[in-house]
Amino acid sequence: MSIWTILSWVGLAVLTAVNVVVFLKLKQAAEQMMKVAFPGAKNMQDAVARMQAQMGGMRGNKDAQLRQAMEMLQNLNKKR
Repeated sequence: MSIWTILSWVGLAVLTAVNVVVFLKLKQAAEQMMKVAFPGAKNMQDAVARMQAQMGGMRGNKDAQLRQAMEMLQNLNKKR
């Protein structure tokens, strides 16, 4: 084997090792953020389910806000 082939394989191994280390650090950070955002969540699926439930509750509130805004616009148009 030539020196360039050996260097290429060594470089590939080094980059792969760096990639694995970075991935593990990011995974650890994501799990830590999940624990802060959703203290009782056991895993990512549980956290996503809680987030969707929260967003579902907010959606009903947004519908009410939209309805109220539309009524205000209609009242403004009636006054003119």
